[in-house]
Formats: sequence, C-alpha cells, structure tokens
Amino acid sequence: MIMKLCNHAGCNTIVPFNQRYCDKHQPEPRASDNERYAYRKAIGGRYFKFYKSKAWRKLSYSYRLAHPLCERCQAKGLYVQADVVDHIVPIRVDWNRRLDESNLQSLCNACHGTKTKVEDAARYPHINTGAMSSSLGNQA
Repeated sequence: MIMKLCNHAGCNTIVPFNQRYCDKHQPEPRASDNERYAYRKAIGGRYFKFYKSKAWRKLSYSYRLAHPLCERCQAKGLYVQADVVDHIVPIRVDWNRRLDESNLQSLCNACHGTKTKVEDAARYPHINTGAMSSSLGNQA
C-alpha cells in the first residue's frame, strides 16, 4: 500500500495515500448548508435578510463611493481604503437607524474587526477574557 505524510503542518505521521490526515489531525465535520441556514435564521433572521436586501446594498455601495477611505484610519492621519460600510450604532441596538446615512461609517477590515471585538466584549461580558479586554481596551 502506498503511504505518505499527514497533511497537517509539522506532523510526520505516515498515513495511507488516500487519507489526508492522521487520526490526531482529522478535521471536525462541518455543518451542512441547511444546518448553517437554520442556525442563522434562528439567531437573527431579519438581520441577515437586511444585509442581503436591495436597499442596504444600494446604500452601502453609494456610501462607500462617497467615503472610499477608512474613517478611523483617516482620523489617525493614515490613508487606508475602506472595505466595509459599518453601522455606528448596531442595528441590533436600534433597528430604525439601519438605513440612516448618519449612522454609517466606512472602515477597513482591521478597524471593523477591532470595533466588533470591543462591541462583543461589552455585549457578552460573561465570555470575555481578561487578556482580550486588556488588549482591546486601548484601541477604539
């Protein structure tokens, strides 16, 4: 039987050629599309529908054209292209401001990720770790 090394980085275990990983590095099975859809619908169907709506896509597109640079980076004197149009006040907090242009900001992926982590840490303090809050506390 033909053998090869496990595909996991740094693993030198020999496995059969028709197998990708050794027993230790087998990936966990992914949820099916139907399971992911049901989960998303259960936790916030209207929010996911909103971001797929024509109204949001139009507003987001026009806002990004008018504000092509990350607004947080610009405040720091940096010129970084915006990747995301973000709600300043999340739509889960105030649904009525979801299409309000004064509630939007253009952000790069890095700034959006930082903002989201800070918001999630505040929203879910029971799962917040000290290391995460201290590393994010100085960035905003």
